[in-house]
Amino acid sequence: MISRPVAATLGCCGCRGAILRAVASRPLAGIGQSASRGIRPVASSGLRSFPPSQQYGTVAQKDAEAKPGIEQRKDEDEIEIEDEILDSDEPADSPWFLDVEPPRHAPLQHIASLPKVPEDAPYLLEPMMKYIYEDMGLDELSMLDLRDLDPPAALGPNLIMIFGTARSERHLHISAGRFVRWLRRNHQVGARADGLIGPGELKTKLRRLRKKAKMLGSNTMILPGSDNGISTGWVCVNFTAHNSGAQEASSYDESGRFSGFGTPLTGTTVVVQCMTESRRNELDLETLWRGILKRNLEEMQKVKGKVALNPSELESLVTSKIQMPDSPSAHQWQALKLASQQQRHFSTMARRLQARTQSITEDQSDSPSFDLSALRRHIHDFQVAGTAVSRETLQSLISAVFRAEVTEENTASERLALVDQLNLVAEERGLPIMSKDWLITLIESIVMSPAYGPELQRAQKNVEFLLSTKQKSALKTSEVLRLMAAYAHRSDWEKFWDAFRSPARFQLPRSPELYEFAYRVMAATGDRKLCTDALRWVYPEMLKEEPKIWPVGSMYVSLKACILVADPAAEGLLHHPPPQDSLDLFGQRQLVHREFLRVLREVENLRHHHAGEQAREQRAQTLRKLSGQMPSN
Repeated sequence: MISRPVAATLGCCGCRGAILRAVASRPLAGIGQSASRGIRPVASSGLRSFPPSQQYGTVAQKDAEAKPGIEQRKDEDEIEIEDEILDSDEPADSPWFLDVEPPRHAPLQHIASLPKVPEDAPYLLEPMMKYIYEDMGLDELSMLDLRDLDPPAALGPNLIMIFGTARSERHLHISAGRFVRWLRRNHQVGARADGLIGPGELKTKLRRLRKKAKMLGSNTMILPGSDNGISTGWVCVNFTAHNSGAQEASSYDESGRFSGFGTPLTGTTVVVQCMTESRRNELDLETLWRGILKRNLEEMQKVKGKVALNPSELESLVTSKIQMPDSPSAHQWQALKLASQQQRHFSTMARRLQARTQSITEDQSDSPSFDLSALRRHIHDFQVAGTAVSRETLQSLISAVFRAEVTEENTASERLALVDQLNLVAEERGLPIMSKDWLITLIESIVMSPAYGPELQRAQKNVEFLLSTKQKSALKTSEVLRLMAAYAHRSDWEKFWDAFRSPARFQLPRSPELYEFAYRVMAATGDRKLCTDALRWVYPEMLKEEPKIWPVGSMYVSLKACILVADPAAEGLLHHPPPQDSLDLFGQRQLVHREFLRVLREVENLRHHHAGEQAREQRAQTLRKLSGQMPSN
């Protein structure tokens, strides 16, 4: 019987599982004994595990009796082979899936070759090249020998530059960090890695970006193509390799005079440019340094007074100092780059676009109607080619877009989209699109557009709001006149007079040009009510201006035209009044107090008074000239 403690133990599921695992994990006695005797099953032959005498003896005898000759010799050979297998101490045959031979790949068509180390280079350059290619895993290695630059580059004297391409951003930083540690550990060289982001720094930057994204209420932490301080794509490892350190000492010039203290430029500056493929193609530093080396060699030939090298010799000399990668992908990339440079060099698209833009600017004053589809194509080509344009040209294009002929319905959205593109181009080129002049151009173009409607009206209100927020100082007279002309074109008299009042908000006097334009516009409408209302408040304010504004010249013509629209009989009654006998007392009083007749009479008196003052001033100047008392200025 099972005791109670044992029964309690077996009642527990965990205890039962532990006992079963202990029993199952212990090897069986038969298996251990057979292993100790050296008897192993032969899996490959398919025979059972019996001793050799029992396994093969009887079978061999029966086969020998039944099949003498060749078959008997065959069975004896198989018995000998099986006996050798069973008597050997080697382990059992490996499973079938381990008997497969390793795959054999075809040899590579291209064997990568490392750039050759130039003469008189530091000793560590050759093992460093192998480490960069084999351990760091950088591809497309190139080497630039810039030690002949005079004066030396800002990176350091005796410059040797190496370029390599990393497979990803993570590969770039990990391999650059290991390279710096390898230099310090194996060659005792303290290298500096600009642009390298270590693990601790990366965590800090990510934490800051998460905090910033949380404050902005955005889930996107890193935007593609943004300057976030993490996606650099470029690590520059630089160090100076020299055999012995140089101490600071006094220096003397060629004449033997003391010139100061300093450290002589010794050693070789090694710069390893580690980049991702996209950043390397974007910067194309090899082409940049190639051009610098070529120009420097040409200048050195002139300074030394030697015969200038012909282009082929100069190109071969530059090529000997610049070793580019020789892989097929690198050759293809260089061919594509050369083709793009040639296309860019010989293209005349920018000139044609600039000429077309200039023609649009010149034709705007003569013919304000343009084809919207042609303008759309022109703006697209203009953006692609990056044509150099001025501020005035962009403003002319904006006016042309809004004033284009209406060939289709509902083109307001398309016009606004094209103007947004032009505003973006202006902002990218550093032009102030929030200035008063730019906003007034937008208002002027929108109001005068033939496609004016609710959508353009909303855009006009938005631009007017921006102008009101930017209007911390008074507008210029020319700017006020532009706004008044635009609102007069749309017959928006409320905003017309609001623009006319804008100088008074800053306690500034209005110029005579503003009064003359207001009178002229009111007279051009031919509306008696508009002219009457304007004269009743504009004319008294003109008389109060300081300095005084006289009704002479174009001012007199516009004011008189406005008065005659308000009262067409005023001029006739002024110059040819009716006789007193023909009028009763009420008629005489009405003629004396006639509003615009009195205004016209006052205007004529002011004009004659100003003319008299001018005549007296001229006579006084003439007398001063005759008496010799004219001032020297």
